[in-house]
Amino acid sequence: MSYQREFSLSLECIDKNELLARINSTGNFVVVDTVGTYNGNRMKIKGAKTIPYPEVIDRRNELISYDEIIIYCKHKDCKASKKVALGLKLLNVPHVKVYEGGIDEWIEHKLPVEEE
Repeated sequence: MSYQREFSLSLECIDKNELLARINSTGNFVVVDTVGTYNGNRMKIKGAKTIPYPEVIDRRNELISYDEIIIYCKHKDCKASKKVALGLKLLNVPHVKVYEGGIDEWIEHKLPVEEE
């Protein structure tokens, strides 16, 4: 007989100031833009690696050499970055974090961006 069991994982999140500090450092990290050109989006955080949301798990080998992986999507209510981060954690990819504010918050605060 089948049954259901609930489990939970926590996600470490960072804010825009922490992300900006990482970008201005020389650490071995990667910022992953899961938005890409979805819904007409044209901008990404400067230096971010674009991997569309449905592809991140399959392309995780591109990320595992980094000491820290920071994932973001469109805005705080967007679930894509959180789903990707949880998927990576379930696959034992270490040091995954989420920047919840997303590209919308980043642009709103006039932080460094580049065209997709």
